[in-house]
Amino acid sequence: MQPRFMLMNSLDRILEQLQDTQWHSLDELKKRLSLPSDKLNEAISFLQKQAFIDEKNGRLRITCMGLRFSQL
Repeated sequence: MQPRFMLMNSLDRILEQLQDTQWHSLDELKKRLSLPSDKLNEAISFLQKQAFIDEKNGRLRITCMGLRFSQL
């Protein structure tokens, strides 16, 4: 699988897990997604820079912008 496709797939999977708008721990996402830590961290960093997810006290939540993007 191509690296860019893998990253896009990871982004979609993370946003899917966060669509309930609740706060989720990084460990919870790691368990649910079975992604290598480096790939998960890269994807989360990208989503934060795009303002698609928020991070607070080590927990993650989708933003309104992230919800709109995930529905496209």
